Amino acid sequence: MKKLPDKEQQSVKPIERISHLVTTDSYLPHSGGSRVYYANLYKNLLLHYPDEVTLLTKKVPGWQEYDRRESTERFRIRRRFHPLPSWKYAQLPKALPQLVSAAGTIISGEYDCLHCGDLFPQAFNGIFLRKIFHLPLIIFCHGDEISQTDKRRYQPRVRNLIYRNADAIIAANQFAYERLVRIGIPEARIHKLTPGVDLEDFHPGPRNPELIERYGLAGKKVLLTVARLVPRKGHRIVLQSLPKILRETPNLKYLVVGEGPEKARLEEMVRELGLSDVVTFVGDVVHGQIREFYNLCDAFIMVNRVDAGGDVESFGMVFTEANAMGKPVVGGRSGGTVEAVLEGETGFLVDPDSADEVAKRLLLLLNSEELSERMGSAGLRRVLAEFRWVTRAHALRQISAELVLKCRIRP
Repeated sequence: MKKLPDKEQQSVKPIERISHLVTTDSYLPHSGGSRVYYANLYKNLLLHYPDEVTLLTKKVPGWQEYDRRESTERFRIRRRFHPLPSWKYAQLPKALPQLVSAAGTIISGEYDCLHCGDLFPQAFNGIFLRKIFHLPLIIFCHGDEISQTDKRRYQPRVRNLIYRNADAIIAANQFAYERLVRIGIPEARIHKLTPGVDLEDFHPGPRNPELIERYGLAGKKVLLTVARLVPRKGHRIVLQSLPKILRETPNLKYLVVGEGPEKARLEEMVRELGLSDVVTFVGDVVHGQIREFYNLCDAFIMVNRVDAGGDVESFGMVFTEANAMGKPVVGGRSGGTVEAVLEGETGFLVDPDSADEVAKRLLLLLNSEELSERMGSAGLRRVLAEFRWVTRAHALRQISAELVLKCRIRP
C-alpha cells in the first residue's frame, strides 16, 4: 500500500474499529481446511481487536447447534441458501439471489470492508458489491481455484476478471501466490498468509486409553490419515503400500478419519487386499476432537495428488497440525505440500503414484524410533516458531485497515 501524504494522515482518524462483512460458500461445521482457516483467522482477529465480523454463509448439516455455540455480539453468522454443487455455468442463476441478499445486508448495516472466501459466487458478487457500495474488497485464494479452472474454456476469463477487481488478495500459501502472479495479478496486491495452527488445541499429550481400547491399538504401530475420502487425498496408494509394510511390521493399525464419495470403493479395496483387521474407517470426527487421533499415531500420512479435474492440495493444514502434536508426517510430492512438509526434516514427501516409495518411507519411520522422534520434534519446533494464528490475524487487520483508510480519504 502507498503511504498517505502527511496532510492526509493528519486529517484521517486512526482505525479503531472495523466492521468486516465476510462471505463464504460454506463454513464450519462443514469440513475442509479452508473453513478451519477462516474460523481461526477471524477468531484471532476478534481476540486482539475491537472489530466486528458478520459472516454470510450457507446452511450445512449441524449449522444450528454450531451457530448457537460460536455466535457472539461481535461475531454474527447469517445463513441462507445451500452450498453450490459446482462452479459450472449452469449454477450462474443461483448467484443473483445471493447477490441481492448480500446487498440487503449491506444496506441494513454499516460495514467498512468486504471479504470473500470463495471465488464463485461470493467473489463474483463481490466485484458488483464493491462498485455499488464503495467497499474495499479482499478476496482469499487457496490456489485450487486457479488449477481447477485453468482447463475450462471460459472460466479463466471470469476468474481473472474477479481477481483483477480486488483491492487485495490473500494468498493462503505459496502455491496460490505463484499462480496469481502467473495469471497477471500485480504482486503489490497479493499478501501471503499461510494457515496457522491452534496451539491450544494441538500440542503433544498422552494417548486416550478409551480410544486405544475402542480401536484395538494396544501394542500396535499406528498410521493415521485425516482427510475427505476423495481421490486426490491418496488413500488408495496408502492401502496398496500396506501389504509391503506388514511383512516387516505386522503389528500395524491404520486409522482413516473422514467421510466422502470414495468410501465404498476404499472399503472394497480393503477386503480385496485382506486388510480388514488392519484398516479402520473411523468416519467424520469434529475438529475439536481431531487432536485425540493425532495423539494415537506413530506417523501421519496423506499422499495427496492432483486429480483429473485439476483439484490439488494447495498446502495441507493436517501436516502442520500433526507436527504440532510432535508427529512425523508423510505427504505427496504434489501441489503446495512442499510448503507444509520440510523434506527430510519434519517428514517425507513421496511420489503419490508409488506404493513402493510410500512403503519405504513409512518403514523408515515405523522401524526407527529415533528418526520418528527427531522429525516429530523438528515439526513441533517449526510450528511453534512459524505457524501462530495471531500473526496472521494482525496481518489481515493491517491490510483491512489500510484499505478502509484509503477508501475514507478518497474524494
